[in-house]
Amino acid sequence: MLKDRIQVQQRTVTEGAMGSTIIWKPVQWRFGRVIPLSAQARSQYQQLNTHVTHKILFEKGITLNLADYRFKCLSRTYEPTEPPITLDDNTAIVVKES
Repeated sequence: MLKDRIQVQQRTVTEGAMGSTIIWKPVQWRFGRVIPLSAQARSQYQQLNTHVTHKILFEKGITLNLADYRFKCLSRTYEPTEPPITLDDNTAIVVKES
């Protein structure tokens, strides 16, 4: 079920002569599943002024700061929009594709 190989990346800000530069540093690889949300689910989140496109399921718990992490699966990048939700032994994170 959780067959997608997902890279967790952490944002790092470096200061240089030209100003701040944001670098996304790989932190770990996790197996999970990227699930596109239905049009009905997207419209429900839009009523809350939240833009979402997918839900990512991870086995076991994962904790992260929404502003400092993102996920990469194949050539697509996903940014978390809401805090993780624990369901049984899995963790669900609602994300938007960027």
